[in-house]
Formats: sequence, C-alpha cells, structure tokens
Amino acid sequence: MAEEVTKSKRFGVNQLIPFAMTAIAVVFIWLGISVYGFWSATKGPLPGFFPVVVAVCMLFAGIFAYISSFKEKEPVWPRANWLVVLSVALIMGATFLIGLLPSIAVYVLVWLKGYEKCSWKTTLITFAFIMFIVIGCFVLWLGVPFPKGIIFERFFN
Repeated sequence: MAEEVTKSKRFGVNQLIPFAMTAIAVVFIWLGISVYGFWSATKGPLPGFFPVVVAVCMLFAGIFAYISSFKEKEPVWPRANWLVVLSVALIMGATFLIGLLPSIAVYVLVWLKGYEKCSWKTTLITFAFIMFIVIGCFVLWLGVPFPKGIIFERFFN
C-alpha cells in the first residue's frame, strides 16, 4: 500500500482540476447567454439554455471542489490507472484511422482477452452481445452515423 502523503497547502493538481472546471463553466455560461441566447419571452428556452444550466451547476461544483481541495491529500497516480487514459488515446487514434465501430470492436476483444484474461467463449459471447446492441440499436434502428475513419472512407466509399 502507498505510504501516507501529507496535506498540501500549495497550488497543485488538486487545485488545478477544479480551477479548470470553473473556468470552462464560466466560458460556457458566457457562450450560452451571449452567443446562443438563454431565453426568449415568445419562444421560451433558446439553444443556450441547457448549456447555461449545466455550466452553472458545474461552476458551483468547481468552486466547492476548489475550496475543499486544500483539505485533501496530494493524489497518487498508480501506473495501472494510466491504462484507461492510454486506451482512450488508442481508441481515438484508431477511430481516426479505421472508424469508431471497428476500433471499439478491437478494444473490447483486446481488453477482455488480453487484460481481463477471459476465456475465448466469454470474450466472444460478450463481444457479440455488445456489437448486437451497438449495431442493432444505434446503426440500424436509430441511424446514428458513426465516424468511418480515413482508411474506410478511402476504400469503402
């Protein structure tokens, strides 16, 4: 187990994330009110209504998190936690190259077989179930246009 880390009173990661969250909230409040419009007396809510409502909640959460961040311990970043960040970056890169559906399919297979060490039976059943839901619900039923990637755009269009 990691050793106890002392409390920090200086500006660090614990303060940077709530500060960035607050800054993003302020930007979206400004955009929602000044660019997209918040409310019309005749039409009701305008396109900026929901971004402003969410950003106001995010602003309060960011301020509260920033104030309480000085009472917390410094974060510990175990190497295993970076697998999620790495997998997101790889999915984004693969989506750019081969498209979202194939990259998610490869990710599910690699994660279940490689990292989780599942049997081939469990891996393939889970893979089939996930792809059935994604393709059946989102592609066929709802008609969601998933990104195809530059390779599939070039060869399959």
